[in-house]
Amino acid sequence: MVKFPVWLTTNSTCNLHCKWCYHQEVAKSAKVMDYQLAKKLVDLCAGLSARRITLIGGEPTLYPHFLDITRHNKDRGLVTTVISNSIRFADNEFVEESQVAGVAAVTTSVKGSSGEEYLQSTGFDAFDLVKRAILNLEKSRIVQHVSVTISSPVIANWDRMIGFIRECGAKKFYFSFEKPTILSGGVTFDDRMMPQNIAGFIQDTMYPSLMETGINFKMELMFPHCILRDGFVERLENDCHALGSCLLTNCDGVIFDLDGSVLPCNHFIAYALGKFGKDFKTPEEFLRWRQSGEVSRFYQTVKLAPGEKCAKCGKWSKCGAGCRLYWLYRGPNELLPISR
Repeated sequence: MVKFPVWLTTNSTCNLHCKWCYHQEVAKSAKVMDYQLAKKLVDLCAGLSARRITLIGGEPTLYPHFLDITRHNKDRGLVTTVISNSIRFADNEFVEESQVAGVAAVTTSVKGSSGEEYLQSTGFDAFDLVKRAILNLEKSRIVQHVSVTISSPVIANWDRMIGFIRECGAKKFYFSFEKPTILSGGVTFDDRMMPQNIAGFIQDTMYPSLMETGINFKMELMFPHCILRDGFVERLENDCHALGSCLLTNCDGVIFDLDGSVLPCNHFIAYALGKFGKDFKTPEEFLRWRQSGEVSRFYQTVKLAPGEKCAKCGKWSKCGAGCRLYWLYRGPNELLPISR
């Protein structure tokens, strides 16, 4: 029944404090999802014939019931994947326990290519631990992807990052880009990372150097395609290096927050669309809620083009004018050359 992916936010705590993290304001609250609620949400997803659940946080490996919920997923026929900073996977015993419990895949989120970068971006030098974790996971039966968020420090030390990528021992890589963060005081962002400011780096430095490594990689394209040179996106797609599109505008993902609320995007922590136990309890009730007028109208609204030229653009169906977080920060007109 459910053809879209499911994410379960298990806890707000984290052992890193990344400057660009969408969860940074709630990380200090040390909240965790009630284990009984977690099991009910897993049971709901199993009833919807979902195939897998991705555990996110905070740092999900710090969830007190991490192995328990993984075993419960397995018992209900669901595959467990984890998005993690992977510090705990530096312990081989924890890797083995996770593997036995049912963790099938881990996306290791790398924050920099040196201890100095880690300290600058996260407040903690975890570089050597993460390198050890990557090797431990590669030696296990758990499938691993190394994910690198491109930020200003990473760009400034790109040659060193390329060296790390060549030497770390991982086989598969994802590359995403720092996005605006929604805080109680508004939307904040490092202007140097606006899509139009890094387009040249992406096309002239990043992509060619990644191709030279010969690694298996995909690059997230969550910004307007019209800021890139003609043919570049098509080249990425033809070479199988383009990564997905927005779950918000595609209406193809379910993110459960700590209290069972459904979020439109994991960056929109305080903007729930509905809640387990209030708007739905059973698979049938969930589907009716998901297709209800209010929820349907929300998704139709976020899918709208910011202007007539954009709507008529041949790339719109793939591009969607990029992540809505950029729109919140500066507005679409500053992002879209085609609309000027």
